[in-house]
Amino acid sequence: MDTVPTKKGLSGGVNQINSWFDQLLPQSSLLPHQHQQQQQESTKHTILKSRWFRLSIVVYILFSILLTAAHVTSWLFSGSSSSHYYHTSRSARDALSYQRTYDAEEAYSLLSNMSHGLKMSKLFAQGHYDALKYVQPFWQRATNVPESQQVSFIVTTTPNTWKDLVQMAKNWNGPISATLHISSKNDKNVLATIEAEYKSKPELFENVDLHLVETPNGIEKMASIMVPVNVERNLARIYARTDHVSDVPFNIIIATDLRQTLEKNQAKYTQLLSQGDMLVIPTFKYDDQQQLNQLQIPQTKKELVGLVEGEHLLGLYDAHFELNQGPTDFKKWKKADALYAVTDYTMDYEPVVIQSKTVQPWCSERFVDKKSACLLSSYLAGNDFLVLPNDFAIQKPSNKNTAISDLDSVIEKRLYSKFYWEQCVYHGRQLDAMGLWNSKKSEHIRQQCSRVIQNWGRGLIGKPE
Repeated sequence: MDTVPTKKGLSGGVNQINSWFDQLLPQSSLLPHQHQQQQQESTKHTILKSRWFRLSIVVYILFSILLTAAHVTSWLFSGSSSSHYYHTSRSARDALSYQRTYDAEEAYSLLSNMSHGLKMSKLFAQGHYDALKYVQPFWQRATNVPESQQVSFIVTTTPNTWKDLVQMAKNWNGPISATLHISSKNDKNVLATIEAEYKSKPELFENVDLHLVETPNGIEKMASIMVPVNVERNLARIYARTDHVSDVPFNIIIATDLRQTLEKNQAKYTQLLSQGDMLVIPTFKYDDQQQLNQLQIPQTKKELVGLVEGEHLLGLYDAHFELNQGPTDFKKWKKADALYAVTDYTMDYEPVVIQSKTVQPWCSERFVDKKSACLLSSYLAGNDFLVLPNDFAIQKPSNKNTAISDLDSVIEKRLYSKFYWEQCVYHGRQLDAMGLWNSKKSEHIRQQCSRVIQNWGRGLIGKPE
């Protein structure tokens, strides 16, 4: 019974809405020449006259009015509580801590879903994935935790040079971050023997962090290609546990108390290293390899100078230079009683240096074994080689060369020439962009790279684009 009036009321409301729309719609003409136009517009009018279309328009209008009213009301009556809301929301914001999404130790990190091989291949883009996936950082971790201001030696070794690393650890008695490069074709007993010796000798298990690099091919033939030595240098440097590092060949003996020198001048040397400068450890080599059998290792600078000038048994060794003829400059070192800067730098200079772990550029991994490439970028960026006046190292003769073929050596030399040009242009642009081109910071690059920068792109240096 009650439904009849309700239906009549609803029908009346709809009819009223339709009448409003009829008033809004223009009346079409009935003249004969407009008959075609009327047919074209009839479809539009049919949609507009649809009951559901008109009802949806009304609902939209009502919803908009209600939403606007709600916002206006909230704005008018929220003034008294705004200060309370501000303090509440501020305290809530203070309680929030924004988390980094690249922390591999947290469950939400994207890195946690990466395979170990993928992480290593992203860290070392020039290494081969099949080799990098077998890398084991901290395969053996030293029990002693070094102080951050100490210097870690970074060393690359193989089963053939393992005994030299053991001797170095005994002589240095300080933190060492070393990579052990071994082939999967090696007898498993070799690795077991190394592990047993490591755990039995305090100079090893107390101070040496050992990172295992296992390659699937014969180490003598493929080690340089699968994982370049420059990659191993970066690997050992990344996992060093001190702020300062030194890339030391396995056949080097530190003849003086270098640790005492560093501790005595800690504040001064730390400042120099933090600004990018490098401390050079002069390295001497026996002129006649047979002399080393006498174990005549000098302990003082005076004794060393006598062996160099008097008996001619030793000479200041800079790779790619004749004894006593390199940029370290023996004559200047003999008279020095304070740090002095290397002034005759060349692109092949690769001394043993102490440097910052974080400030210095990383070794370019395009090279199989090019230590000078690790130092070139730093020098062109304006950093100095500062030679220690009273400390030195002795290089033992060794026939255990790295597995680099003659072809690799030729390729390295050609790549390095182009790398030198590239670094000149790159660091020149960097210094100019920072407004340092006319400052002391750019003296090195202006001395070394003036011809390269002036002629780059003209066909005289490199190929024009």
